[in-house]
Amino acid sequence: MNAHTGDILAMAEYPTYDLNNPYTINNDEMKAQWDSLQASDRSNALQEMWRNKAISNGYEPGSTFKILTASAALQEGIAEVDKPGAYYCSGSIIVAGVKINCWRSYNPHGSESLRQALMNSCNPVFVGLGEQLGVQKFYSYLESFGMLSKTGVDLPGEASSIFLKENKVGPVELATYAFGQRFEVTPMQMIKMLGTIANKGIPVTPRLVKGVVDSETGVRTDVPVKEGTRAISAETAENVLSMMGSVASEGTGKNAAVPGYSIGGKTGTSEDGVNTGKYITSFLGVSDSKNPDIVMAVILYNPTGEAGHQGGTVAAPVAGEIFKEILPYLDVQKTTPDAPAVSVAMPEVTGMTASEAEKTLKDAGLAYEIQGDSSATAVITDQLPEKGIMINTGTKVILKTE
Repeated sequence: MNAHTGDILAMAEYPTYDLNNPYTINNDEMKAQWDSLQASDRSNALQEMWRNKAISNGYEPGSTFKILTASAALQEGIAEVDKPGAYYCSGSIIVAGVKINCWRSYNPHGSESLRQALMNSCNPVFVGLGEQLGVQKFYSYLESFGMLSKTGVDLPGEASSIFLKENKVGPVELATYAFGQRFEVTPMQMIKMLGTIANKGIPVTPRLVKGVVDSETGVRTDVPVKEGTRAISAETAENVLSMMGSVASEGTGKNAAVPGYSIGGKTGTSEDGVNTGKYITSFLGVSDSKNPDIVMAVILYNPTGEAGHQGGTVAAPVAGEIFKEILPYLDVQKTTPDAPAVSVAMPEVTGMTASEAEKTLKDAGLAYEIQGDSSATAVITDQLPEKGIMINTGTKVILKTE
């Protein structure tokens, strides 16, 4: 989304379905038993397939929500960005007799500033900030950032969030809310919240239509940009963006970094329901981190790959790949010049296992793509370019396996 206008520049979900055959289910398991399903079950499956999850599905945002808590704490003057030792993570915190662990309880973060706490995504620090804010003040910021209402995006079927009524929120509920769990918001609400910070504290309604042209008269009617009431000061917004820049350059979001560009971000991991064993992994990103135009949300439901389900290892790299494609396309200027190219000779990796080839190519400063079996023990049968060819570091080479 463009943070200043609310223009939705891209919105996509997967798995998708064929718009020319909208009654063909895209779930292979369900497709195999389709003929035996009752009509109501078929209808429910199709409705679920057709849903636009970006606006119609709620989810727990996890630690990406910490940027809202940080914004509120800074705005209220109960926190400073870089005060050394302002907080201490012992691995857990007790709230109303309930022990709430940090995700890294096995190796506590220890003494931290607020910037470091966001970089480390430290739960106890944000629980403490929520306690200091109190329920009433915390809910006022939920309202200011649009978390308690629909965004107003010009699409049908938009859902709203699910929070407890303010008078039903106790200390434990406030604690979990402060680090992004036990409530539901939509991806569209999260992108609007992120856009508010990127737009120096002023919320903007997301939109897909910029104008309407009368097909008979040719008269164009523009759809105005809709700004809301300021949620936080420009100074607070700049401080939060600065911390998000540190998250992407040094913290849990560093896998979203793009050479030459200033990226800011926040990672998140949450449970998909209670005790389901499934997770939602996400990343909120901005570019650039000082004066951003572009904001992005990547939400992955129940990732099951080798990288696990943490936002920093699964969602952040996806965001980085997207930023790498769209920033040059949008003519976004690099904030740092490219490093001068260095030529290296392509090493011989044919005959190696994939894991051996990976180490050899990384040592040479080269990227790679495997075509075929990509398991660690797969044997490389061919390579492009051949051994000895001079190429620049950073080049992606092609490896083939059986």
